[in-house]
Amino acid sequence: MTEATADERSPGVPADSNSPPQAPARVHIVVTCANRKNLTVPAALQVRALSNYPPRQKLAEWTRRLSEPSQPSTAATSLYAGEHWAVARQLVNPRSVETQLWICSAGYGLVPATAQLRPYAATFALREADSVGQGSTENRDWWRGLSEWVGPEPGTPRSFYHLARTNPNDTIIAVLSDTYLRACSDDLLRAAARLRDPQRLTIVGPAQADPDLDELVVGVTARMRPAVGGSLLALNVRVAQHLMGRVTAEPRTHRRSYFRALAHELAAAAPPPPPPTHRERMTDDEVKAFIRPLAEAGPTSATRLLRQLRNSGKSCEQARFKQLFDEISLEVHC
Repeated sequence: MTEATADERSPGVPADSNSPPQAPARVHIVVTCANRKNLTVPAALQVRALSNYPPRQKLAEWTRRLSEPSQPSTAATSLYAGEHWAVARQLVNPRSVETQLWICSAGYGLVPATAQLRPYAATFALREADSVGQGSTENRDWWRGLSEWVGPEPGTPRSFYHLARTNPNDTIIAVLSDTYLRACSDDLLRAAARLRDPQRLTIVGPAQADPDLDELVVGVTARMRPAVGGSLLALNVRVAQHLMGRVTAEPRTHRRSYFRALAHELAAAAPPPPPPTHRERMTDDEVKAFIRPLAEAGPTSATRLLRQLRNSGKSCEQARFKQLFDEISLEVHC
């Protein structure tokens, strides 16, 4: 049997008197960056500007451009905008436990929220103008490459693994969207294994985004939204805010099993989803009969009439309704 860690000993069992005293554990909160910026992004700092570069040269050129001293910069806390980031800034709560906020950025890699950043456009989301890769493998390679770059604050951890290795007794909570979670998957697995207690690394995000990470994830679902409020775009970070509100200096409140139980309670307390609406499907002739008198009454639109139709409990596919609306409009106004 292995010896219990300090976190797992019962309160009445003292730690080894010969062991050096440990500093109180901190919580490192890592959040996905925000697409919206408060500063205009120059063309040179948009990934789309590097579309003709091979992958390795692309990353080298990207980090070179970010490192140019002539480019204006601002604190990360001031750079990002939008609901997601507004909530993320509130996650640091020194009243309960010492916390530090970090950013998981497709442009910069892992950076502290205090770092000076240039406005940029880069994302791990696929098929976007500023996507850094064309698939999960390229995204993981890009993240690995960013972690090898010194970054905007030399000497600070540049990966989840480095963060865990530097702070093995601390807690890491990663609040990540699905694409960012997959891009950092290898790094996250190595980080969990590097912590003295692997239960002190928790990913707050979509469940089943990456099967290899399921054990580390506290799943966020749309069912939790009524309990935490806000939009779906900020759901992950709002759930994290709810979990952080229950963190204290007590070690058990830093463990993944504790967060998972809180998330389960949150989902269970949410009101049940409304029953599905059953609408009566209409034939083409019935739809035309509905449209004709309304179209003859004056200017209107297909969208407005379809909304009226559905509110009355009837059903028609949007494309079919638009086609029938156009046919009636031609007849009425010819």
